Amino acid sequence: MRKIIKKIVCITVAAAAALGVMSASACSNIYNANRLSGDISGTVSSNGGFAVKKGGYVYFVNGKEENTADNTFGTPVKGSVMRISESELSARNYSNVQTVVPHIAYSGNYNSGIYVYGDYVYYATPSTEKNSDGEVLNGNLAFKRTKLDGTETMKDYFVQYGDSSIEYRYVEVGETVYLLYVASGEKLYGESTGVTNLHSVNTATGANTLLAYNVSAVTFDKNDVTNARVYYTMQVPDFATGATSKFSAYNQVYTVTADVTERNQYNFDGVEGYDENENPIYVNCGELVFDGIGKIQGMTESVTQFNGEGADKVERSPLTYTVSSYENGNLYYTRTSSKDKNTKLLFSAKDAEITASGWNPVANNPEDEKCLIRDGSSANLYTYLYDDSGKLEEVLIASANGFVKARVSEDGKIATTVDNVNRFNITTTGQPTVLFTQTVEGADYIYYSLSGGSGYTINRICIDGDYDDYRRYPVDDTVNEYTSVKILNLDSSSDWYKPELIDGQLLFPTETANMSDYSYVMVCDLRGADGKFMTNAQIDELNERFEGIEKDIAEVDENVYKNLQNALRYGFYTNDASYIDTLIKAYTDVMDYDEEHFWSKESVEKFKAFVNVTADGEWSKYKDTKKVNGVDVASNKLAYYYSLLGRMSDADEKAYSDNLKNTYLQAEPEAEKSWFESLSTGAKVGFIIGVCAGGLIVIAAAVVIPLVVIRRKNKKLPLDGRKFKVDMTDDKDIDVYSEN
Repeated sequence: MRKIIKKIVCITVAAAAALGVMSASACSNIYNANRLSGDISGTVSSNGGFAVKKGGYVYFVNGKEENTADNTFGTPVKGSVMRISESELSARNYSNVQTVVPHIAYSGNYNSGIYVYGDYVYYATPSTEKNSDGEVLNGNLAFKRTKLDGTETMKDYFVQYGDSSIEYRYVEVGETVYLLYVASGEKLYGESTGVTNLHSVNTATGANTLLAYNVSAVTFDKNDVTNARVYYTMQVPDFATGATSKFSAYNQVYTVTADVTERNQYNFDGVEGYDENENPIYVNCGELVFDGIGKIQGMTESVTQFNGEGADKVERSPLTYTVSSYENGNLYYTRTSSKDKNTKLLFSAKDAEITASGWNPVANNPEDEKCLIRDGSSANLYTYLYDDSGKLEEVLIASANGFVKARVSEDGKIATTVDNVNRFNITTTGQPTVLFTQTVEGADYIYYSLSGGSGYTINRICIDGDYDDYRRYPVDDTVNEYTSVKILNLDSSSDWYKPELIDGQLLFPTETANMSDYSYVMVCDLRGADGKFMTNAQIDELNERFEGIEKDIAEVDENVYKNLQNALRYGFYTNDASYIDTLIKAYTDVMDYDEEHFWSKESVEKFKAFVNVTADGEWSKYKDTKKVNGVDVASNKLAYYYSLLGRMSDADEKAYSDNLKNTYLQAEPEAEKSWFESLSTGAKVGFIIGVCAGGLIVIAAAVVIPLVVIRRKNKKLPLDGRKFKVDMTDDKDIDVYSEN
């Protein structure tokens, strides 16, 4: 009894201890996890995508996971934020990773990802909160942060929003991190129709500032996603007519930074039905950049308090602005007038000028002849190139027939005439999609995609040349930096983040063969044997070797070596020589097949010779190896060219392995099931219960029936109330063994 009491006490104490831990966690606003060792200090590069480098580590999102997946803290593998040390990445130990954020880093807007500021990584994740019906609100995005050593993950959030495709940026001003986000369809004041608003959240204080209400469009910095400055366009309420829902025939361009908290002050006295506190139909914290007002005939009162100085003296048609890009300290915008709406003049202005004292949004509106180009309708396809001083030097235009390079004249005009000096093609095949640009040892490269893959193909060419550098006449097959090359058969997902290049290694969310269903990150080492960045000629040689493997496999005579081609493809993807032995044994043991039913001994030997490349074997031209994840991988294997970065979930890893086996070989056979094994789980349970119940009946019958019989016999015996006394004394005269 004491032992039982002791157990009860121990269990109660253990439960109390567990409840104490839960209570302690519940009282805190953070999840605490085991601290990851290592130095988390250092400078940050490549911020804001799916991979960020800080100091000695690269932090990355471990593949694309859906917002509907289980996001319970500690559960996610796919979609979690992991890290790999700089040294392990360099050594191609791609699987040697650690989980930093065991939440799903998710966004339906792939222009912004994870950010590192100070000792924290900032991200968006599907909400784990539940509604009154117990349904997880995973359609909402919660914006959080986690310490880089894996500790201090927020349970709460800076802000939570119901649109998973919301556009956002984490930026830093001074030592304070702000979350800028664009809320579309937002109803803050009981509006019948939602409007688009620009917000800024101070992550230190939690204060959420409405920077601008009812904006038309917001433009963040295209290249530097950490830039705290943002541009936006707004229409102007026509309060002159006493209405709060009518807008003037022009718009304005504004700019603001994330740290601004004070609204511009306007006088709304006399505006019918306007209440600044209950219905602030005009909220604006930004500075006016361009004012499109023009004098409207017969409406001298059209100039409002929202217009810039000198607006009452302007005599022109009202103007409408569209911001096409903001990058490298330059604002690019098109402008149309109410007279000629078909002409989109392209202009540019510098941050330094716009933010300087004395800037006038009316007077600094440039004349039409100052435009960069008269037709800027395709400006979204422009890549702007600058000289060392930051001056716009050239424009790369993604046309239907490849990249067109157009120089910018001294007076700021983009060349429009093809003269093979100031305007010419550098590629001539297909409509390119720009992935990113890169400068290596003074040379400028562009990485781009062409149609033909499952996602983005990855091509590269140097873009700092003249016409003669790209001219291929007379025909010259020599590959140099001004020759476009495709990098292997890489397919990067076109519905997630674009590829990134870190320390000479190309990281891309994969859509490659056999991996398109899993959406993990792959890495391709673009460093040559000397450790330097590969030239285009070296990439071309790598391509030839890669493509040669399939050619060599296809030349295997299937009539002589049946099933060998696909077996070799399995070896190419897996570097696994043992599964074929397991498979053969399974079919001979379970199915009683002949050992050579699927593969002859010669086929098996050739398969193993392919996997275990030797210097003197038939695959000796692929004897070169690279160390990947601690294993020497020959150049006739996929991992020699690119590999998985991070870790697959157990379910995905098994599914991927099974898929390769089923696609290129066969699944292992299953032994024929007995009648019991063929039963469903429910039938098995029912049978067991039935057997148990039957057994109990048999046992009960064996015990109860004799007792009943005895009792019945006892009832037939004569009853005598006398008590018998047994004499236990030893009587030697009695022979107990006698039959008489």
